[in-house]
Amino acid sequence: MSFVSKLARRVATVAALMAAALTLYAVLFAATGEAPAALVLRPPAAAPTELPGDIRILRWESRYAVVTSGDPGYVRRLYAAGALLVLPFRKAGCLALRPNPAV
Repeated sequence: MSFVSKLARRVATVAALMAAALTLYAVLFAATGEAPAALVLRPPAAAPTELPGDIRILRWESRYAVVTSGDPGYVRRLYAAGALLVLPFRKAGCLALRPNPAV
């Protein structure tokens, strides 16, 4: 087996594992809705005002949006409205994992 075909097989395996992980995250998030916010790829609405009523917009771009809601069913409503993919999102980013220093 040549080097190129071995490399292609490894790249395909890594891509398949990443796709499986994203799918698992999306399915679990759709079932639970447990996250501080959601990253919506390809928002379902052309304008932010067309989203379901109780969803608050934290950031809106042409290809993605970051939204939140107090109702755990909002993820399913986003999919029903036409969102391509909805993933859990931390509002404060990765640095929010650090504990607050004692003052």
